[in-house]
Amino acid sequence: KMAAGMRSGFVLFLAFGISCATNENEVSSLIDDLFDDSGYQKDVIPMLKPADKTTNVNAINIAVGLSMISMDLDPAGVLSATTWLRSSWSDFRLQWDPKEYGGLDNFKIPSSEIWKPDLSIYNAADFGSGSFEDRYSLDQTNAIVYSTGKVLWIPPLPMKADCNHDHVLPSTDKNDPQGCNIKIGSWTYDGFHLNLTAYDDEEYLGLGDMSKNSPYVVTSQEGDALQTTYYPCCKEPYLSMNYRFTVQRAFAIQDGEKVFNKSPEDLEKHFEQFHTKEKMKTEYNVGE
Repeated sequence: KMAAGMRSGFVLFLAFGISCATNENEVSSLIDDLFDDSGYQKDVIPMLKPADKTTNVNAINIAVGLSMISMDLDPAGVLSATTWLRSSWSDFRLQWDPKEYGGLDNFKIPSSEIWKPDLSIYNAADFGSGSFEDRYSLDQTNAIVYSTGKVLWIPPLPMKADCNHDHVLPSTDKNDPQGCNIKIGSWTYDGFHLNLTAYDDEEYLGLGDMSKNSPYVVTSQEGDALQTTYYPCCKEPYLSMNYRFTVQRAFAIQDGEKVFNKSPEDLEKHFEQFHTKEKMKTEYNVGE
């Protein structure tokens, strides 16, 4: 009986190994076909037709969203944040028939291997090594590519935004609510090439994953982040997501210890509101 059991186990192991090897072979074959054999160029925007001169009919739709994880604000009005950038688009060059690859309908690949939009923080407070733009361009976080050509990419990225880049920051109580904004858009492509849209139709910051140990919390949002701008030089529109919101200190560190601006109980209730969908666009009560 022991010998029979061992033989049965060996057969199952062998079948499992063959299955895994077959799946790996299908992925390798697909990667070869999509990238090597077709001469995929990751630096070329995946447009089926050239941009139209007057409309966005040929533009690529890029869905963009931003989830806040933690944030801090310095006296100069610079917001430092840890975020998840949510993005999705379609690349027609990455389409395939799952039937030809053993039913494989998606695969994961480092984002550095595929085309991605040149998104930047317009009101960034830093550039160069370690900045949002630097981390974005060099990021190795996997993207998910589907057989339809859809690409889903949600990298964790740090950012620093100048909350008051267009006016002098007044002297205020550090515990008072402070207005801020984060403006994201393509650095070079106009709306006839790249049509920016709101990820999941949400034109406000995602707060459901925010850390309860964030030194600052969001107290209100304006919503309607998607904006279209026309410049005197050009007739083409330029689209951006401009998240406008207020933040307030949750706690400070003094002599190595937390000093709360709001009670832990009030902060717990505050974070509970972030999971209520209908309240995401309004003010959040943080207690007295």
